[in-house]
Amino acid sequence: MEAISAAVILLFVFSIFSGIKGDIPKDPASRSAQPARHVVDASSIPATFSASYDPGIKDAIDRFVRPRAKKVSVEEAEQISDAIMRYSEQYDVNPRIVTAMIFRESAFDPRAVSSSNAQGLAQLLPATAAYIGIKDPFDIDEGVKGAALYLKMKLDRWAGYPDQIKLALASYAEGPNQVARAGGAYSEKTAKYIDDILRECLVII
Repeated sequence: MEAISAAVILLFVFSIFSGIKGDIPKDPASRSAQPARHVVDASSIPATFSASYDPGIKDAIDRFVRPRAKKVSVEEAEQISDAIMRYSEQYDVNPRIVTAMIFRESAFDPRAVSSSNAQGLAQLLPATAAYIGIKDPFDIDEGVKGAALYLKMKLDRWAGYPDQIKLALASYAEGPNQVARAGGAYSEKTAKYIDDILRECLVII
C-alpha cells in the first residue's frame, strides 16, 4: 500500500514539473520580465515636434534622406522629407524619430513589401493601415502620414512612462497589444530595432 502511495506521489510531482516545463516559452528571451538591454540612451531625444524643433531641422532631414533613399528619384526623396515635416508637425511627433523609423522600416522605399505583407514606407500591415485610415500605403504622402500617425498613437499610449519613446517604438514593431500584455517587456531583437532608430536620430543634425 505504501509503495502504491509513493508511486502516486511521484507521478503527481512529475506531472507538476512536466506542466511547468511545458509553459516555458520556446524563446524565453523574447518575453522576459526584465527590461531588454539598450545601447543608445534616449534621454536626450524629445518625443514631440514642439520640443524637438529647431530652424535647421528640415535641412538636416533632407541631408539624411537624400543619400539613403536609393530606390526613389530626387523629387520623391524631397517629397518624403516634406511629408515627414508636415505630418510630424500635424501629429506633434519628433520628425527625427519619424525619419529614422521610416529608414529602419523601409529604407525610404515606398514600394517595399515585407514577408509578412507589411507595406510601404511605414511598413504597415493592411489591417493596420485600414484601421488608421490609410487608403494607399504605397503612396508617399499616405505612407509618411501612416508612420507619423501610428507612432503618435503609440506615444500617447505610453505617455507619462519614463521610457515612453522606447515603449512606443517597441509597440510599433511588435504590435499594438504585445508590449502591454508583457508588462512593458519586449525582445532583444526589438531592443536592437529601437537602438537602430535612436542611433539614426542622433545622426540627423
